[in-house]
Amino acid sequence: MLKRRLKICASIGIRNVEMLNEKIKEAFNLGSDLFEVRVDYLSEINFTIMKEAIKNYVDKCILTCRAKSEGGEFNGSEKERQEVLFNLSKLKPAYMDIELSFAQKNPEFLNLIKSLGISIILSWHNFEYTPSSQFLKDTFDKAKSLGDIVKIVTMAKDFSDNITILNLYKYSKPNKLIAFCMGEKGQISRILCPILGSPFTYASLPGLHTAPAQIIVNELKEIYELLELDHKQ
Repeated sequence: MLKRRLKICASIGIRNVEMLNEKIKEAFNLGSDLFEVRVDYLSEINFTIMKEAIKNYVDKCILTCRAKSEGGEFNGSEKERQEVLFNLSKLKPAYMDIELSFAQKNPEFLNLIKSLGISIILSWHNFEYTPSSQFLKDTFDKAKSLGDIVKIVTMAKDFSDNITILNLYKYSKPNKLIAFCMGEKGQISRILCPILGSPFTYASLPGLHTAPAQIIVNELKEIYELLELDHKQ
């Protein structure tokens, strides 16, 4: 009987920062192991309120301020976004998700995050389609030396795209790669990725999807339980 420590990360995308603490508690109540705060979703970014909301959970926290070019909601300039990322680093979460393109242009900022003891998730997204296996491998090779974990997420147009994205795990050590497909046709890769070596997979809170066809935390937990997988051992 297959037993594996599988983890679920709830992605929290809300407009009102004052709801953050409530949504973090909801994520854990539904069975999540970690949570990601999509700071780019917030209509007003208040670092004082954020610090208070995450203070008891910093070891399970990922902070992300996603650029529009990577499917994010941040409305300010890139200079303003960099300032937000700098202030987020002061909160010292366990992880920060930084786009590969940003990391390549701002190595000094990457060094700053590393000096604070924050683990870096280097992310790359394609919301249109899933590129070739070779392209994805090349992207992984570019990113793996810059961050602690590489995250590669693409859109599934058909079932074979799941095979393409999951093949990346052949080239990665355990817990060093998060790779799956978005969209309804990519849901199977969201489920399977932690079985193949991803440190965790992403899910949503009810009514708060932050990516196409995300699975709700408690439903994903039920799937793992049906598979007799213990993701919280």
